[in-house]
Amino acid sequence: MQRDTMGFAGLGFLWLLLSGLILFHFHDQFWWGPDEGVYAYVAQRFLAGDTIHRDLIDIHPGYGNLLNILAFFVFGEDLLSLRYPLVVLTLLQGAAALWLLRPQGNMAAFIGAFAVTAFSFIQFLNPSANWHALAAFFALALCLTKRQAGSASRLLLAGFIVGIAFFTRQLSGVFLAIGLIAVLLSECRDDRSASRVPALILGGVPLLGLAAYVMSKGHLFGLLLIGIWPLALLAILTFRARLNWGGFFRLALLLGAGFLLAGLPVALFMAMVGAFGDWLHDILFSALVINNQDFISARSYSDILVLALANLFRTGIVGAISGTAWTALLLIFPVVGILAVVRLRDGLSLSPKVMLAAVWACSALHYQIPVYLMMAVAPAILALISLSNRPAVLAGVAALSAWAVLFQAARPIDRSLASIVASEAYEPYVASDLPRVSLRIGEDSRAEYAQIIEAIERGSGADEALMTVQMNPEINFMTARRSPVPYYGTQLGLKTAADVEAAIAALDKAAPLFVVHKPNDKYLTPQGAELLKAVQARSPAPQRLGSFELYRYPAPE
Repeated sequence: MQRDTMGFAGLGFLWLLLSGLILFHFHDQFWWGPDEGVYAYVAQRFLAGDTIHRDLIDIHPGYGNLLNILAFFVFGEDLLSLRYPLVVLTLLQGAAALWLLRPQGNMAAFIGAFAVTAFSFIQFLNPSANWHALAAFFALALCLTKRQAGSASRLLLAGFIVGIAFFTRQLSGVFLAIGLIAVLLSECRDDRSASRVPALILGGVPLLGLAAYVMSKGHLFGLLLIGIWPLALLAILTFRARLNWGGFFRLALLLGAGFLLAGLPVALFMAMVGAFGDWLHDILFSALVINNQDFISARSYSDILVLALANLFRTGIVGAISGTAWTALLLIFPVVGILAVVRLRDGLSLSPKVMLAAVWACSALHYQIPVYLMMAVAPAILALISLSNRPAVLAGVAALSAWAVLFQAARPIDRSLASIVASEAYEPYVASDLPRVSLRIGEDSRAEYAQIIEAIERGSGADEALMTVQMNPEINFMTARRSPVPYYGTQLGLKTAADVEAAIAALDKAAPLFVVHKPNDKYLTPQGAELLKAVQARSPAPQRLGSFELYRYPAPE
């Protein structure tokens, strides 16, 4: 036993050393300006005195913004500051994986923890709320695994963790809640005197909700790859479970209390600053504006699989390796789902982390691109090793993780999908000289933004506002210029003709000012196009700076 403990500690130290080196190497590489600009601009405006949701529409419910605000407060207003919390969360998640997988063996725990690092934020170096919420998955897996089933403290803590996830990223919290219900249903099978009705309500409502979500994605391939397995899992657990009404109300009370406790600080703060109604509207309704856009539903993981299989027959070794890796990456999800369903069919138990991971995989269906797939891989690998710690499985996970670090981490995402799947080479990053961007980024991107910032600073007053149509708040952040409208993306604030008129009035009031537009941007809506027409009609011909157009919007005569 002592030798086993020492071996585990040694492998844990090796994982920590290896992960530290990987994170140190990658943490300041790459950027995706519009996304990072959203998080940075919101945090910047808060520190400048604005109240989020009242003075600035934002779809994020609170804790992710709080983390970014604290990072700016401690480390300064720089995009690099937003990477530090991600490093800490990644190390904590890897440590959680070590602990959760230790029953499968020391080597299984080490490989699983390494996979958590390999498929962490280094695959999309961005302070995305998805990465923040992922930490709640590991926290809930630990809670359900290590605390006594049925205990009040376990239920209260589980509800609290789900609440933290929800008030970080709503959809992640919903998936985590459904996974939690699956775990609780699996623990309600022994009392044959209990009723099926409470269990049918407890499992049936999330089952119908999950089915509606999966079907709304409209892709048969996504359904077969990911969506069908958690549905089958939840259906089996729901129809097998038995629960008395007292137990049902106890679960609801304790989970609900934990959830509300998690959201209470945010709700109280919003009420204190007079923004409670705005906060509720933003997180429940404004968030749907972006989530329902056509470019999201147009993508399918079948495109990745087709390209990956084609790469298997290429003569280049890197392309063949990457084709194999992407194929394996996609297959992890149905493999985990099939193994889990078969175990349930055979009357065997499943660990909480497997059930949580099976449902969490549905988060990858939100937007079927490589980035969202990567965000769901670590929990799936955790579940895979839990279901099978055979040497071949561990070797495959280790190889896949090494490929992720060597051929995918910090790679540009604005390349074609074929280029991403083939792991094609890219131009080395350079140190940015852009204001508030202490990162290593692509030279073309650096030069383009340097042009824009130089033109804005040269041609405008120090206190002028800056408008972007449709969503480039990274320029507002870098120039420390407030938008004249209470939103960082026109798709959030422009829903009706009256909204367009209000935006024009805001521009007139703030004029003269620069308006930045990126043609052919996916976020442009019909209302955004109407606003752009008004800007074009009232402004001289724009400067063309790289992929951007810079309009000088004059004051009304």
